[in-house]
This record gives sequence, structure tokens and C-alpha cells, in this order.
Amino acid sequence: MSIIERVAELLGPIERSNAKSSASSAPNELDLIERAVRESDEASRSPETREYAAKPETHAVALQLKAKPRPAGLTKRPSRTLIVDRHRLQRQGMIVPDSKRTPMAECFRRIKRQILANAAKSKVGAPANLVLVTSARAGEGKTFCAINLAISIALEIDRTVLLVDADVAKPSVPQALGLKVEQGLMDVLLDRRIDLADVLWNTDIGRLTILQAGTAHQHATELLASDAMRLLLLEMAERYHDRIVIFDSPPVLAASEAGALASQMGQVVMVVEAGKTSDAVLKAALGVIESSNIAGLLLNKGDRPGHDYDYGGYG
Repeated sequence: MSIIERVAELLGPIERSNAKSSASSAPNELDLIERAVRESDEASRSPETREYAAKPETHAVALQLKAKPRPAGLTKRPSRTLIVDRHRLQRQGMIVPDSKRTPMAECFRRIKRQILANAAKSKVGAPANLVLVTSARAGEGKTFCAINLAISIALEIDRTVLLVDADVAKPSVPQALGLKVEQGLMDVLLDRRIDLADVLWNTDIGRLTILQAGTAHQHATELLASDAMRLLLLEMAERYHDRIVIFDSPPVLAASEAGALASQMGQVVMVVEAGKTSDAVLKAALGVIESSNIAGLLLNKGDRPGHDYDYGGYG
């Protein structure tokens, strides 16, 4: 039913009842139009959105996190493609697509095999194609490993990869890949008018797409743990059946966002720096994450020739 039809429907019985009531007690037409608009907007929402919006706490958070409206006339952004600088990757010691075999590339081939095998399994809970890469503390190489894992999976013939920079306080993916810092994950969560497709970066590594962290926000933890994030994750996981979504997370013991993200992931890969991460620190980090989601430990900067990266899966 259109808004005009709804206004007409509301006006009918009121006009008939005016004979029995004073003119001052009858609602005016402007009130009726506003009421019809509200009802039309409510009817257009999905059941999940209506349930979410009905929660009192949602309204309170929405008022606190209300984003500035997009400028009038702003249209959907054209598709952007990042030409990945292969020399930049090489200087940072990362996997370079279309290059010769290297010990590191072989290590990440082994690592991704278990990730892909887990993603193919059907299990209850968060979709297994949502993969979080994190570490206990900063400086252990989580971003380096997340990018290499994403590039390695993108080289598969039948897989696509979305690399999400979820380290919203200190995003590292743009610097590593030479991206211009722009809107991203946080902006989509803050403003429902921003479509996910508008903030994605395609790359010339054919099956690799990137989502930046976006605008930093003081309520980042609450946003990442919200129903809006849950619905966005479902969209990421289900839109393409062949997609693996890799999240570069903040360090577990340095930022609360990591715990909020980990609880919604199907797989968690914990990066451990060889010779630096102590057992006590590792145990503390693992205690923050649900053990059922931990896919394995990735040993970074190992000292064995040809085995700088080792992956130990959890059974």
C-alpha cells in the first residue's frame, strides 16, 4: 500500500467521526501524513531489521553513533581497482603473484590448505569461511601473515578472497599495499546508506578484493559486536559461495575489538612470533578467544631454513 493510499485510509474514518467529536480533538492532516510515512518505512524493513530496531538499547546506541548524512546528490562510487606494486610486495618480503616459487610461498600454500579444508566443512555456528588472523601483541606479524594468506588463496583457481582491515585503531593494510586511506568497514556500520560495494577495492590480483578499516570511532568495540556487524558478516559470507573472508584483527591483548570479532568468526589463526611470544602471553591471548574457533597457531619468523612459517592445527 502506498503512502498516499494509507493517508486516504486514515482520513476516511476520522472524517466520519468528526460529527461526534469537536474539531479541536481531531488530528490534522500533517500528523496523518507523518504517521503514514512511518508505517510505510516500517513495512519496508526486513524482519531482522525490525527486530533489531525495536530494541530500546539499539535506539540509544544509534543516537550516540549517528553519522553525518551523505551530501545530497552523492552517487554510487565507480569501481576502483588497485594495481598492486609487485616490487613493493617483494621489498616487504611478501608473496609476489606470478613469480617463481619461494620457500615462503610454499609455507603459505600449506597453511591455506587447512583453512580451505575447514571452510568446506559444514558446521553449526559462524560461517567457516570467515577467518580472523590475530596475535597476542603488536609486532608479531599478523598483518604480514594476513596479506600473504589472502594473496595465496587468491591464486586458487576456484576461490575469491576479501581481505578486511579490521584493525580499526591502527590499520596497516593500506600502507602495506599502497592504498589511499578512505571509507571502509566502520563507515558501513555507522551509516546504513553506505553500501558495502561502494567502499570495496578490486585489485589486479584477479580474485582479491580489499575492504579498508574506515573512519576510526570511539565505540568501535560496540560496533563490531553489534547486530549490524552480524548482519554484515552474513552478507560477506553468503553473497559469494566461493569467497574466503580474511580479517586482519587488532592484537588480542592490546585491543578489546579482537575479542568482539573473534566471537563471530568461523576460524581464528593466532600468529606467534618465534623466540618472542612467551607461553604465558600466548595462554592469556587464547583465553580471550573461544577455543572452538581456533583453527591453528602460525609460527612466524622461525629460524629453520625454508621454514620461516609453520602452522600447527588444533584437532
